[in-house]
Amino acid sequence: MTDSVASTGPEGQALPQLVRLQAHDAPEDWSWIGPDARASLNTAVPLAETDQVPALLTRPGIQIWGVYVAGRLQGAYLCSAHAQHQVTRVAFASHPQASGLWLLEHTFGQLTEILLSAGAQKISVHLFAAMIRRLWPLLRLNKRFFLEGRLRQEWQPALQRNEDVFIISALAQEGMRPEPGTLWLNTHARTSGHRFFSNWTTSQASDPLPETNVRGPTLVDTPEYQLRTLAAKDVNETLVRLLNSPQLVGSMNLPRFTFNLPSARALLASFDRNFNQFIGIFKRTDGELIGFYTVLVNERARQAHLALGIHSSEAAASRVMVDTITPLTDSYFERFAIQKIVGNVLVSNRRMLLSLPHNYTFLFEAVLRQECVSDQGRLDVVVFSTFRDLALRPRLGRLTPVPVET
Repeated sequence: MTDSVASTGPEGQALPQLVRLQAHDAPEDWSWIGPDARASLNTAVPLAETDQVPALLTRPGIQIWGVYVAGRLQGAYLCSAHAQHQVTRVAFASHPQASGLWLLEHTFGQLTEILLSAGAQKISVHLFAAMIRRLWPLLRLNKRFFLEGRLRQEWQPALQRNEDVFIISALAQEGMRPEPGTLWLNTHARTSGHRFFSNWTTSQASDPLPETNVRGPTLVDTPEYQLRTLAAKDVNETLVRLLNSPQLVGSMNLPRFTFNLPSARALLASFDRNFNQFIGIFKRTDGELIGFYTVLVNERARQAHLALGIHSSEAAASRVMVDTITPLTDSYFERFAIQKIVGNVLVSNRRMLLSLPHNYTFLFEAVLRQECVSDQGRLDVVVFSTFRDLALRPRLGRLTPVPVET
């Protein structure tokens, strides 16, 4: 969200009105969306240039709501809905000459109720840390949204700098609402007196990452394991059994699909073996395939997303993760122009969560409540991240940063 001017509108100003824009009557002039506004909208939908905004109206799951005052467009909400999980991401940008906080005060709650009434089970907003104090006059009146976490050092292409991002969300389920006027992270945070903008250390903006020509498939050797990128020709019965494991499917919330050799080969053929890789984990003693990583790189966002699946018969699954994940992620930092790698873990995946106290690479950043739909109903998702900057990584066995005492 952006707010470029004051917190109240001019006296006598007509109240802002929400209007859902359609492709046939959308405004043609979006030149008022500058870098800060585009960075805000990018938290909902990637937007390289402002002239792409009208085209978004033809995309499934995208809504744009204009905020009009006396017939003039003064701001816009960009809403992106995930069809499977019924989670809607919302972003807001105001005209440079408008009172952004005043517009939000009169329209954001209204839009929230519209989206929830239309079937959204959850609404999430990503707020830049720099904006939190400016938005506090609005957030202190909050009766619906709660804080889920803080994503550190998120690269903003429109601004060419890093920003910490807070996630606030609202759920359709009545019992998950916060107490009126609160944005406490949890009961412990409330007891300790730390509000959601606690004064944590924040690294200075980094220089642009150098481009690299290495990239390509992965090959990492550790004392006990070898990690290497797989292609369609590498598919065998062992991998098919792994992909069909009920425990694996449940822990990663994968669609119920029974693989065979041809379909598994088609799956691996869909990975480009460069920016999107399927990486096998092999025991060095006998060459047995016991698991895999998938890594998807987005160099424009300077970030990668990682997922891990370990065969359910592997007793030391936690040790496999601990022994392989740091060499793998460091290999990606060496080869790709990224500065952060993110992993999302279902709260039901206790096997993975119980292994994380041994972790010295990934930092706990958020718990996304009721984030996805599974066979067990709606489930929470825990977000962990690791960074190129070693100073942002946790100490061994510590998953959260230490707040700075003031």
